[in-house]
Amino acid sequence: MRRALFALLLVAGLLVAGVPAHADQTIGFPTFGGPAVPAPPASFTTGNTMQAIYDAESSGTDFWMDRLLARPGNDPAGTWLMTRGRALFMKTHTPGTLGFGGQVAYWESISNANAFSVAITPGTFTEQVSSRWQAPSHWRSRHTSGSIIVNQTKFITENNVAVANLAITNGGSASTTLQLRATSPYATSGSGSELTGQVNAFNNLTTLYPRLTGDGFTVSSGGLNRSVTIAAGATVTVKVVMGFVTNEIPASRTEYDAYAGYSAATAFATHVRAYNRWWAENVPYIDVPEPAIKKNIYYRWWLMRFNHLDADIPGQTFQFPISTEGVLGYNNAIALTQPMHIDDLKYLRNPIYSYGDWLSVGQVSKNGRFLDNPGDPANWSNSYTQYIGEAAWKSYQIHGGQPAIAANLARYAEQDVKGQLSYYDTDNNRLIEYDWGALTGNDADAVSFHWKSGRMDRAESAYQYSGALAAAQAYEAIGNTAKANEMRTLATQIQNAIVNVLWNPGRQLFEHRLKSTNEWVPWKEINNYYPFSVGAIPNTATYRQALRLYDDPAQYPIFPYYTANQVDKAAAAAAGNPGSNNFSTINSTVQFRLYSKVLRDYPNEWMTATDYKKLLYWNAWAQYVGGNTQWPDANEFWADWNGSSIQYRSWIHHNILGSSNWTVIEDVAGLRPRNDAGVQLSPINIGWTHFAVNNLRYRNADLTIVWDDPADGVVRYPGVPQGYSIYVNGNRAATVNSLVPFTWNPATGAVTTTGTVAFSTAMPGLQAPTQVTHSSARMVDMLAKAGVDLTANLTNLATGATATASTTASGSSTAGAVDGFPINEPFWGGGTTAGQDWYELNFGSARTLNEVRLYFKDSRPASSTYRAPASYNIQYYNGSTWVNVPGQAKTPAAPRANYNLVQFPAVSAQRVRVLATAASGARTGLTEVKVFNRGGVVQPPTSNLASTATPSASWR
Repeated sequence: MRRALFALLLVAGLLVAGVPAHADQTIGFPTFGGPAVPAPPASFTTGNTMQAIYDAESSGTDFWMDRLLARPGNDPAGTWLMTRGRALFMKTHTPGTLGFGGQVAYWESISNANAFSVAITPGTFTEQVSSRWQAPSHWRSRHTSGSIIVNQTKFITENNVAVANLAITNGGSASTTLQLRATSPYATSGSGSELTGQVNAFNNLTTLYPRLTGDGFTVSSGGLNRSVTIAAGATVTVKVVMGFVTNEIPASRTEYDAYAGYSAATAFATHVRAYNRWWAENVPYIDVPEPAIKKNIYYRWWLMRFNHLDADIPGQTFQFPISTEGVLGYNNAIALTQPMHIDDLKYLRNPIYSYGDWLSVGQVSKNGRFLDNPGDPANWSNSYTQYIGEAAWKSYQIHGGQPAIAANLARYAEQDVKGQLSYYDTDNNRLIEYDWGALTGNDADAVSFHWKSGRMDRAESAYQYSGALAAAQAYEAIGNTAKANEMRTLATQIQNAIVNVLWNPGRQLFEHRLKSTNEWVPWKEINNYYPFSVGAIPNTATYRQALRLYDDPAQYPIFPYYTANQVDKAAAAAAGNPGSNNFSTINSTVQFRLYSKVLRDYPNEWMTATDYKKLLYWNAWAQYVGGNTQWPDANEFWADWNGSSIQYRSWIHHNILGSSNWTVIEDVAGLRPRNDAGVQLSPINIGWTHFAVNNLRYRNADLTIVWDDPADGVVRYPGVPQGYSIYVNGNRAATVNSLVPFTWNPATGAVTTTGTVAFSTAMPGLQAPTQVTHSSARMVDMLAKAGVDLTANLTNLATGATATASTTASGSSTAGAVDGFPINEPFWGGGTTAGQDWYELNFGSARTLNEVRLYFKDSRPASSTYRAPASYNIQYYNGSTWVNVPGQAKTPAAPRANYNLVQFPAVSAQRVRVLATAASGARTGLTEVKVFNRGGVVQPPTSNLASTATPSASWR
């Protein structure tokens, strides 16, 4: 993300007046270099190819994905360490240090220090860079001092355990004795063979309890010491293990204990097999005829895994699994790029990856416009141009789930659209207004802001249109017709505003419009075409004229895919406002979105499938340093294209600013997410003779799409008929003889297409999104933290209850904790920082209940005002006094930020409350309270509007 802070860094590489970029739609296709891309060790199957690939090597420690993405020797992208855990990684990496030298990070750099280092004396050890080799799962390096050779293998496990295996070889002619000392700034006290410590993670979001041990090591003066004697020609292997243990991830301790007890060989084999098993369990197999693009697809999957945080930190920051833009840079869940991540993540087989992103942003955005995650307010604590609602709905179309999931999505998307308009639309014309390029995410690349200063109605309003439609569809899915109609009406109002306000009939273009003078802004970006990307523009010959600029490389080249129209950028430079002229994957992402929509719904003479194919190839080429497939590096951005090479690559490496795997699945293979049980394919034919997308998780089934062109007479996938086919759970469902759109009805087997149907059959078990039931422990836990019970559809007795409290702090309200959603705001906050507060619900009549769900507010890192209480009890009024509900079973046992579950034998009461003792120096707050009668008679709902409750308190 090119932030304003760095906007003028690259002025030297900008266009000058009258000199367009050296790019052309006739640029042709790039040439890739580098070694041969490794072939998988198993043949394609319509079942689970990734599993077959894993199984072929599962008994060893050498895996295809590691070989495919291996980086040998001196990496031009830098010394970054690819292996990481759920939350633990190396922000920087110092390869010359044995152990984990550099800046260890738990979600973010803890204090810019090593995890641990191992010193060997006597001797001065030097890393032999040419022997370096790393893969996604582990790192190998060789370090020498005289005749002593240390071959290091190191890795970080899923649950945040750092392990270094040191194979020390004596290449001399005589026995030698070496002293080994392992030290860490985070574990400095202990006895026996283990050091321990305690340190807060960055921004004090959680507490870490590091533990350090090693085979045969003993504690000595704040470190671990071991002496080894090695005979001439012999090798001794030692293992050092460090666990970054947290209370919220119990497996962080059990995994540390396990790896501490393993031999070095067992530790390595256990980890590398588990790491590579994840690919088989989560990633669809994708085969395409261009090896460089195929490798880039799997590199992108690794990027999504590497830039992913699953810290499960209690509270209102990083409680959900989320993608982070630039783990080696900005490292936050930044709203701008979250939808682009969701677009790819939804095709991982486990829904936690895509759902985690939109659940997280929905829960931390104050019941309004989507915001960056507050866990890292330095990056960037703002609201940007984004289409999270649209992307979230597509993820639901793929994975589905209980209607309550869609209900949360509907609420988040609705509040985002309304919040964006409330904040940015000052004249209520249904168009957002910006006066600052950073809000688009393009910073000084956004040339329109350099024409004249001031607020302008913006074409990025397209994303409020698509967000409103996403909310409408989600409300329709749960049967809330009134809200669906409201959101469709709002979408229509936004659409009309885009057409009526932004269309310039004189230039026949959609242009931003300056508020102060009502002028159309002649300087444009790719952003001007966002309304086409979301289908907000009526499909008429007049409006399609706006697409003509995409036929002119002087205006919008296929590559480099700049933000700014290049004629306008040259005019801005000539006027003394050059800004910057970078390009990145975020630009190719929105260009893919434009072509994806236009080639299907806005047919024209200027934009073609060949253009799309060039974009696909150049997008992959740019990821590789110098086009060399050995070195993929998705920098934050690039600059200074000289017509044949990229002269500048950003300082943030292996970044996920944008996405592209969805393009192969949705555009090349043609899968179009939809709201019913059917499967729809609408491919963009780029002339490939074959491709396969295998084992996508599609609702409750496994979906495979295969194309093998009958025209060339070559059978690409043995056992698979030629043509364009769908397989469900490994069985053929339909085949069409040519690469044309078709829709398959699983209930009847009917195929709707203009092509020739070679085969079709019914498979009536395939489900529509709302028919899917998610029951995995992780999904149940994750949705519970977002206020959704996936185990039963019970009435929330708190809905419609009258809420009162002992005290209510300024800025909060009692109604804020019974609005149905545990979003960080609104909330109820107690006024007591030392002592007790209570929060009461009066149902109006006696109700039977046996479960209460409490969502405690935690205001970190912004302030220390609110924390989970030191203790609490659920009480009910027995007619004369308040008494504790007997038999309370609390999960977790100690109060924790956000979700706390209390279960007890059923009681009947009209009034129930939580009595909380505030944590030292903090107040108790509740973002939500839910009350249920689980297993008993479900009470009828009193109302679906928590706002009907009458809040009161003894102090405000």
